[in-house]
Amino acid sequence: MVNLTLVSRSLGRAFVNYPIMNFAFQGYTDAEQLQGLTALWYKVAAASSTYSGVVEVEDGNGAICWLPRNQYPLGLWKELKSGMITLPFQVGFRPLSRIVRHYHESEKYTLEHASANAGWICVVGVAPEGQGKGHCRRMMETAIDAMRAQGMDEIWLTTDKDVNVTIYKKLGFQVMTEKVISSSGVKSWTMKYV
Repeated sequence: MVNLTLVSRSLGRAFVNYPIMNFAFQGYTDAEQLQGLTALWYKVAAASSTYSGVVEVEDGNGAICWLPRNQYPLGLWKELKSGMITLPFQVGFRPLSRIVRHYHESEKYTLEHASANAGWICVVGVAPEGQGKGHCRRMMETAIDAMRAQGMDEIWLTTDKDVNVTIYKKLGFQVMTEKVISSSGVKSWTMKYV
């Protein structure tokens, strides 16, 4: 059973001051950003847990959430069932709108090019206190094995940090596109596991 509270807290800590989050939460304190991100990642983890999978680090400092291509995007009914309707009130209307616009544009390539049996890694995050301990590698290996066991023949993700590109390349991912997202001005890389 996935501990959604621990997962959302670790992902929240991992994404404070992440490039798109700094854009989305302009004018917010780090504490306010953390609160909004924790709420956001709770709903994402809940949906991933319901419709596909989540891998969490034993010490509570990281998680990966994914969905199969036939569940992504979730669609209105599944978003309602996952409680995402409350996100504008928990995250804030402006930050959530900025996050959604950014990710819709950054994920467009995947939606156009991924196979029908592809897997989509929605989020990978390791909190600062858990970094440098091999958590990302172990979580990614576990997630890829689980996704393959679920019948996913391709695995895709996006990242907004160049340091992550290097990490994901070492884990077997290849850059498919690199572009600056027009809605945010933040560079994004779309990557595929090969």
